[in-house]
Amino acid sequence: MVNFLNAVDFTLLQQGYEIGLDWLGRFVRVIIESVGIIGVGIICFTLILKAITVPFDIYNRVKMRKQTLIMREMQPELDKLQKQYANDKTTYNQKMLELQKKNGYSILGACLPMIISLVIIIVAFSAFRAYSNYANLNFFVQMSESYNAAVLENGAEGVDYTLLKDEEGDIVLSDPSGYILVWTQDGEQKQRPWNGEPFQEGENEYTLSVNGSSLYLTVTPTDEEKYLYYRYNLSVTNVVREYLIDEARFANASAVPEETKTALAAAEGNAKSTVILSYVKGLGAQAAKTWYDANDAGFLWIKNVWYPDVSYDHPIPDYKSFHDSFGNVEVTMEDGSVRALSNVLSEANYNDLTAALGEEKEQPNGYFILIFLSIALMVVSQLVMMKSQKESNKYQTADGQGARTQKIMLIVMPLIYALFAFMYSAAFSIYMCISSLVSLCVTLLSNLIIGHVFNKKEEKRIVEENTRKPAWLLERERKQAEQNKRDGFSGKDKKK
Repeated sequence: MVNFLNAVDFTLLQQGYEIGLDWLGRFVRVIIESVGIIGVGIICFTLILKAITVPFDIYNRVKMRKQTLIMREMQPELDKLQKQYANDKTTYNQKMLELQKKNGYSILGACLPMIISLVIIIVAFSAFRAYSNYANLNFFVQMSESYNAAVLENGAEGVDYTLLKDEEGDIVLSDPSGYILVWTQDGEQKQRPWNGEPFQEGENEYTLSVNGSSLYLTVTPTDEEKYLYYRYNLSVTNVVREYLIDEARFANASAVPEETKTALAAAEGNAKSTVILSYVKGLGAQAAKTWYDANDAGFLWIKNVWYPDVSYDHPIPDYKSFHDSFGNVEVTMEDGSVRALSNVLSEANYNDLTAALGEEKEQPNGYFILIFLSIALMVVSQLVMMKSQKESNKYQTADGQGARTQKIMLIVMPLIYALFAFMYSAAFSIYMCISSLVSLCVTLLSNLIIGHVFNKKEEKRIVEENTRKPAWLLERERKQAEQNKRDGFSGKDKKK
């Protein structure tokens, strides 16, 4: 029997909750988790995404090159328009649009593939961010499971019985002095009569206790070395276990270190509970650290890819930073209910879970390397793109406004990327670096190949123009061809 006068309340951590993922988020999850190494999985995801968008990018470059040739043809007329409407940008733009339409130049045709690529990137990146949040949260869920498993090694794990009730909700008695216990096994409901006396089943003892008007079933391990037991309200459908620690068993357990037993013997009153809880929670925290060390989310010099590559963030954040990122996120529990994460993993629970990870709460998560690298790659990519589009931007607006706009974008875009890199995870910085690097390679190769093809066509056109025969000679050759054709027909007629 359990001595409730020497029992210490204990609460396990919540586990089994998660952030929901749509089909695209699950697709991202399959890609990253199937690789095994998080950083490499992110790179693979980025490459797959770029493989989808590259055809649109290449088509866009081909289209822009064709449009550039058309604009080159219109250059003399555009020069006249620029001089004529140098002080009237509105009229210049209107006249320029009319001229473009007349010569078959289409701004929409050049922009549509770019818009499609942008939409694909936005949708996919949204799914990527959702998975990033999911993976970061799941990290703590897995640590919680390890924490609980380490604690439960010292306790009971039995069947959760309830009482049989009739249609009116009243408890059914097997006879005037007993009850009918029910439980589910292999999808089938089982029943057994019970007179309220303690009974043993497996490695546990089941005891009836009364607390006010409620009946409680207490499940105690028969092994005296195990000091953790639990009880729950017998008459309700949804079982909620209340865990307790038997102080007497704890003091005599061989697994408990002597220094802990000495501290317990010297403590008085509530201090005894503090000693016991400190030791038991320490077992769970150490198990959580062991899981963390074996499954950390590091990549290269970054300790945790789900946080920014900066020195002022840490692989394991303090509770305030964790709450700011995830506290208001709604998570789905194992029973299907939805709750705010702050109600599932409180500050006290979080501190218990990460108690053995003090070093990880202090060390820098990164050193800004990915952030600076992503900015540099973005600048180089912008410069190359700016150079390749220089001619097409030259005559789009009066006074060279198109070229100035592109120079502004050369500054603004890297700044936006830098802001995102500081705000979001290192996983996003990895994505940006690989995406910019692939875009740079695609730009250089496509410019080389497309430039070669169009230069050949341009050379052929120039040769044809420079070797074109005079109109009088073409007319004489045409008449000669017609004469030869008539002579040929008449020759056939003569043979007949």
